[in-house]
Amino acid sequence: MVKAFASEELERRLLVELGSRVRLGGFVYPLLLAAVALQVEIPGTYFWIFWLGTLFVLLGSIWRTVAANRAANASSNWRSVREEIRVSSLLLSALMSFLTSFALAVGPHSDFSHLILFGLISWNALGCSVFAPDLSLAKAFNLVSMIPFLIWCLTVQDSFGWSSALIFGISWLFLWISAKLANTHLKKMVMTQIQLESQADDLRNARDSAEEASRARTQFLANMSHEIRTPLNGIIGVTDLMRGTPLDDEQRELIGIMSQSGNHLLTLVNDLLDLSKINAGKLTIENVEFDLRHLLDETCRPLQLQAESKGLEWHLQVRKEVPQLCLGDPVRVRQVLSNLMSNALKFTDHGGVSIDVGMADGQQMRFVVEDTGIGIEEAKLQGIFEEFEQADRTTTRRFGGTGLGLAISKKLVELMGGRIGVQSAVGQGSVFWFELATSGSRS
Repeated sequence: MVKAFASEELERRLLVELGSRVRLGGFVYPLLLAAVALQVEIPGTYFWIFWLGTLFVLLGSIWRTVAANRAANASSNWRSVREEIRVSSLLLSALMSFLTSFALAVGPHSDFSHLILFGLISWNALGCSVFAPDLSLAKAFNLVSMIPFLIWCLTVQDSFGWSSALIFGISWLFLWISAKLANTHLKKMVMTQIQLESQADDLRNARDSAEEASRARTQFLANMSHEIRTPLNGIIGVTDLMRGTPLDDEQRELIGIMSQSGNHLLTLVNDLLDLSKINAGKLTIENVEFDLRHLLDETCRPLQLQAESKGLEWHLQVRKEVPQLCLGDPVRVRQVLSNLMSNALKFTDHGGVSIDVGMADGQQMRFVVEDTGIGIEEAKLQGIFEEFEQADRTTTRRFGGTGLGLAISKKLVELMGGRIGVQSAVGQGSVFWFELATSGSRS
């Protein structure tokens, strides 16, 4: 079924190509006949016969032009359009060849007769090239155009006639082979185009299916995140309330485990919710004025306590050129900073973590989080900001995490018009940085 469709589509496209080639070529026939009439002295007895035939050639040219114009939009009726082009083209060729040979036969022999003969060989060569999309038509055209002149050449009964007949015969064979080769090459080109278009359609369909699946997945994650987060907040709230009630040591430990697990699960749900919103294009970025130093203090304070509990050094540096008040989204800036600093603490067992905030240039604010932790293998750096790529099984089992934090951070930074990057080596720590176009003043 597929092969039959491809074959039919190939023939239809070859017809479209044929129609574009022959659309205006038919009007050359009456012009050539007029040139012959002006150069060959046709006796009065045959004069009106020649011009009547020329009129029929003109009508045939109009017919073929109309059929050629219909070929471009032919769908179910393309076969009938092809037959019209074939019949009109062969009639034109037969009339042209007959009338020209008739004029040469009834008129006096001259040097112009020789010119016409060899000019027609060139015309036949051009016709075989034009009709190459339809090999049957090209062969028939070549045969119909040659036969009247071969007959005329043989009737001349001199060396010119015999040599001309031989030349016509050789030309006919050469043009037949050329038309076949041209048709084969054209078919291969058109078939390749059909296959490429079919592959493009398949790829578009696959892309649309993937996008639809991605949208469905994103919507599912968003819905499920909301559904899970609501009861989870209730569980965490109840555990916090239970801590304020009289408990023995074992009960307090169990409540602590429950609270910690609930918070970890809430972090995962929040990450999934953020990611689903970003992928669905539903996350909006604010542009409000905020106190950057105050934001840094609030973000760093709980993390600094965690660092001290692990025996790590903690250093925050805000350079003088950094403005006090900035324009941007403080919630998302805090989220990215918190994620990078939490990762730095998570993967660092000795040494420390430092945060440096400065200006990369006159407009770009640069945030740098550096640690002395385990570092990252070079092979993993390329996909470190891709979803689920930054956390392999070994790292996840040892340090925990969802594999979403850095992917979300990258998407948030890009939504804020900035860029993010990393430099790292195994055993030498990591340096994560991001830049934002944040304007503000020092007031």
